[in-house]
Amino acid sequence: MDFFQSDIAHWVTGDNRLSDDYYKSWSEKDFREFLEVRCLLSKDTPIEGRVVTNHHEAFFFWDQLINSNRIDAPFKVTHIDAHSDTGLGDNGYVYIMGELINYPIGNRRSLLNTKKVYMGNYLAYALACGWISEINFVLHDDWDNDIISAHLKNFSYEDKMFQLKGYAQGIDIGMLYERIIDGTISPTKKDKEIPFILTPWREYQAQEKYDYIVFCQSPGYTPKASDFMLQIIKEYIVEI
Repeated sequence: MDFFQSDIAHWVTGDNRLSDDYYKSWSEKDFREFLEVRCLLSKDTPIEGRVVTNHHEAFFFWDQLINSNRIDAPFKVTHIDAHSDTGLGDNGYVYIMGELINYPIGNRRSLLNTKKVYMGNYLAYALACGWISEINFVLHDDWDNDIISAHLKNFSYEDKMFQLKGYAQGIDIGMLYERIIDGTISPTKKDKEIPFILTPWREYQAQEKYDYIVFCQSPGYTPKASDFMLQIIKEYIVEI
């Protein structure tokens, strides 16, 4: 929901709502037009999905879909959000690079410490679990690239590729990060490359209907005036 407002909030703590005076919500008309025209949603043929409070609930929804054989992994994700949710600003990359990636990819979800999955990094964990084949980041007008370089191929945005890397046990990823990104310390394991796309929202157009939708309120990053969207989105999905 934080995508559908005038400005982007960063470094928020807690669930205190944003100012309605500063963070202006999209109108109902513009919101519905985006859903119907850009995303091909229809009230006549709603698709399955879920309305959640916090972003990382999407991770656990996908987990349920995979475990119930409703969806096959890896799958494509269209990420319509004010943030990338790949972990910039937290130390989740230390656990991912220092431990999780060194497990066989098929075992990572069962071995994952889910307490480390939260709203700002859940996409990195979905990537690490091998669930995602491609991400299309649909960008807010004020998008400030917060895709964490730790998980990019060659630590660079140039190729627009994720490639998660694992390092030998005992290496202090945080303390030695500069030596890691300059190649002085080599990874013990590299995952396959996963492409991503950056699409300004005014250029975004879905080419086919989605299989599932997750719509997130994210109360700490949205004003209360945006909550009307929670009821509107329910007109376009069958909640599961």
